[in-house]
Amino acid sequence: MSRFIRSAVCLVVAVIGGSDRSRAGDYSYFHENVMGTSLELRVRAVDEAAARRAEGVVLDRIDRLSAILSGYDPTSEFRRWHDAPRGCSTVSPELFEVLRASDEWRQRTGGAFDPRVGALSRLWVESARRGYLPTSGERTRARSAIAEPAWRLDPVSGTAERLSDAPITLDGIAKGYIVGRVCDAAMAEVPGVFGVLLNVGGDLRVRGQIGGTIGIAAPWADSESSEPLTFIDVQDRSVSTSGNSQRGFRIGGQWYSHILDPRTGQPVDRVTEAVVIAERGMDADALATALNVLGPEEASRLAGSMPGVEFLVVEKDGTTTRSPGWHRYERPAPTLLASADDPGKDPGQGGLARKTAEGKPWNPDFEMVVHYEVNRPDDGGRYRRPYVVVWVEDAKGNLVRTLSLWVSMGGAGPFQWMPDLKRWYAADTDRKLRDKKELFYSLARPTRPPGKYRVIWDGKDNFKKPLPAGEYTITIEAAREHGTYQEIRKKVAVGETPFTEELKGNVEIRSASIEYRRKPATK
Repeated sequence: MSRFIRSAVCLVVAVIGGSDRSRAGDYSYFHENVMGTSLELRVRAVDEAAARRAEGVVLDRIDRLSAILSGYDPTSEFRRWHDAPRGCSTVSPELFEVLRASDEWRQRTGGAFDPRVGALSRLWVESARRGYLPTSGERTRARSAIAEPAWRLDPVSGTAERLSDAPITLDGIAKGYIVGRVCDAAMAEVPGVFGVLLNVGGDLRVRGQIGGTIGIAAPWADSESSEPLTFIDVQDRSVSTSGNSQRGFRIGGQWYSHILDPRTGQPVDRVTEAVVIAERGMDADALATALNVLGPEEASRLAGSMPGVEFLVVEKDGTTTRSPGWHRYERPAPTLLASADDPGKDPGQGGLARKTAEGKPWNPDFEMVVHYEVNRPDDGGRYRRPYVVVWVEDAKGNLVRTLSLWVSMGGAGPFQWMPDLKRWYAADTDRKLRDKKELFYSLARPTRPPGKYRVIWDGKDNFKKPLPAGEYTITIEAAREHGTYQEIRKKVAVGETPFTEELKGNVEIRSASIEYRRKPATK
C-alpha cells in the first residue's frame, strides 16, 4: 500500500472515529446482588446498542471472574483450592495473580493487609452470634493460626501450595481486581465504546473518555441522601473505599468494625474510613483496607513511597488526613438544583415554598431515617434495580424535599423516565426550573448488602432551609421499565419524641421503615 493510500485510510478512520465520538451518549445501568452488593455501570458509547453490549461484557466477565475468586461460592476455584487438603496444585492465571499480589501487599504493609485474617473474622462472627467478645485465649489461638504461612507460589509451574488449614480471605483485594479487569474488557472488546465507569460496592474504576463526579460518602452519615464528605473527579484511575459504616459486629450494645488488625486480632478503632486512588483496582482495594489498620501517620509514609497513589483517611472524631496530591482530584460539589442559586424565583402553585416555614422549628438534634429494601427474584440471582424516588410533602401537600432519586440515564437521559414516578413528578413543579446539569453522581462508599438502602432527612427542604416540626408524609415510589408502578405512603408527626414505623412492602419494595431518632453522638 502506498504512503498516500495509507494516509488517506488513516484520515478516513480518524474522521469516522471523531464523528462517532462527537455523537456519543452516556448510558447507565444498575444491578443488585452482584458480588454480594450493588453495581452501577456508566458507559459512553456511540449508541444504546453498543452500551448494552458493553453491559453484557461487564456482567459476563464478572460472572467468570467471580467463579474463580469468590470466597462465598463453594464451587469457585478459590474455594475448591482453599477447602482441599494441603498440597500443591495448578491454579488459573487469575487466581495466581491475586495470590501473588496478596503476598506483595502483606509484605509492603507490614502485615496490616493479610488474607490470613480470615481466621480472626470467623472468630468475631461467631462471637457476635454468641453475644460476647472473644476471650483472650480464643484471640491467641486465632493469631497463632495466622502466623503460619498460608501458601507457597511457584511462578515457573503456575502452582499454589496450601501450607495451612487456617481460613483465608481474598475479600480485601479480589473485588478491586475484578472491577479493573472487567473495565479493560469492555473497552477492548466492544466497538463504539469510548468510556466506562464501573462501581461495585465501593470499588470503582474509570476508563477512557467518560467524566463523572464521584462523591465520597461520609462515614458518620453514609446514606443515599446525605451530603458527601467531598467530591473527586478521576480519569483512568481506580478508587476504593473501606470503612465500618456499613458492616461490623454489635456485641453487648457496642459496635465493632468488621476490619480487623491481623497484628493484634482486634477490630480497628481509630479510623472509620479510608479512600484510595490508584492506577490498578486491586492495589486501591488492598491499600484501602490496610490504611484502616495503619492510621494516618503510617498511611502517609506508605503511600508517599508509591507514585500515583493518593488517599483520604477519616478518623472517628471526624479528623481527615489527605495525601499531598489528593487535591488534584478534589472538585467543588455539583449544583443539584439550578434554581437553588436564585431563591427569589417563584416555583408556582404546589411547588416548594421559598419562605422559611412558620411554627416551632424542627429540633436539630433529631433526624429521620427511611430504610427500604428492593425486592429480589426468588432464584437469588442478580436483578435490575427499579426507578425509585423517596420524597416528603408537608401537611398542605407541597413537596418539600426529594431525598433520593434513581432513574435511567440511557437514551434521552433521566428526563425521559421521570414521569414514570407519577406522584412525585406531578408534585415536583420545581423540576421545571432545573437545568440539565449533573443531577447525579457516583458514590464511593464501603461495601454494603445488595438491595438495602437508607436515606436520612435532616429536617430541611430542597434549598437547605429548616422546616418546622409537625405533620409530613413520606412517599416511596418505584417503577420498573415494562413492569409495575408501586408506592408506599406514610403520614408521620415529628416533634420531640423518637418513634419507629414499619411499612408494608409491595411488588417492587420488599420492606420499608421510618425511624425518627436523635442524631448519633459520634460525628
